Amino acid sequence: MRSILIILTLSISLFGNAQKAEPPFWWADMEEPELEIMIYAPHIANNDVSLAASDISLLGAYKTSNPNYLFVSLNISKAKAQNFEIILTNNGETIKIPYELKQRESDSKNRIGFNSTDAMYLITPDRFANGDNSNDNITGYTDKLDRINDYGRHGGDLAGISQHIDYLSDMGFTAIWLSPVLENNMPKASYHGYAITDFYKVDPRFGTNEEYIDLIKKANAKGVKVIMDQILNHCGKFHWWMSDLPDSTWISGTNKNHVKTNHRHSLSLDPYASKSDYEKFKEGWFVDDMPDMNLANSHVLKYLTQNSIWWIEYSGISGIRMDTYPYSDLESLDKWSCDIMNEYPNLNIVGEEW
Repeated sequence: MRSILIILTLSISLFGNAQKAEPPFWWADMEEPELEIMIYAPHIANNDVSLAASDISLLGAYKTSNPNYLFVSLNISKAKAQNFEIILTNNGETIKIPYELKQRESDSKNRIGFNSTDAMYLITPDRFANGDNSNDNITGYTDKLDRINDYGRHGGDLAGISQHIDYLSDMGFTAIWLSPVLENNMPKASYHGYAITDFYKVDPRFGTNEEYIDLIKKANAKGVKVIMDQILNHCGKFHWWMSDLPDSTWISGTNKNHVKTNHRHSLSLDPYASKSDYEKFKEGWFVDDMPDMNLANSHVLKYLTQNSIWWIEYSGISGIRMDTYPYSDLESLDKWSCDIMNEYPNLNIVGEEW
């Protein structure tokens, strides 16, 4: 059976970490009945797990090679929208982790995606329009505004796009594809968005999650769909988990010991390709700042599938453009796309390929 993945980082004195839940909430009445929660905190694997919910059942709790992670599998097939608690017990101490299942919007499953009748406009948000000067430079983000530098940030943001929806609609476009808008807290060259450091947070130099939703609603009201650019193949080198990976096989190689991909796209469809060449293409890092995600690890695939579904349900996007599509494990890509189409059979997905 398929699972759904959540990451929780606990703000509890026993663990001493700031609270972080990925995703921050989920929904009742989804097609997938299993929910797998990945809990992260020092020595969390030593805890026993129970639930405070009558219509949610605990299927199991599983350890990884890293004792700071614990995978908790739940069955939510009969669960109603609610707030519930995951209870951790260790040496007589009890910790209660709150979590929320929201109610899905009516007819969410049957949402219609973009299709061949749409005229699509591609936008690199940082290079389009600066609608909010206050977010040009953000404390804690080292890549600052630098319009003179080709690889610097130029200040474009979601507000700038939102202010130009009429302009885009008047030109006849019915869909806009934004290059990634999620956090890229990289030291330099972060403007393009393809080195994600937080899969559930819009980069604050573009705006907020709420501004992203508002942009989509405004575009939809003008008959313009929004397509989200997502990435399964890699993350950014400064993603939070890179300092304490969930599992020894979470990524391909390590920061100090890895190979770069050979970028030979044809290998994925060549029946005569050598195994070593294909593995280097699939498992090599795209660049040194973009660690290759190991989709053959079932927890990695669940995490990223969960993330894709979360953004569809949460934001109301009209489809996904998947970056570096052939670089990932083909069987994993097949499962990812089937899981999404199981939830949204009328959505559309396209994968990058030359």
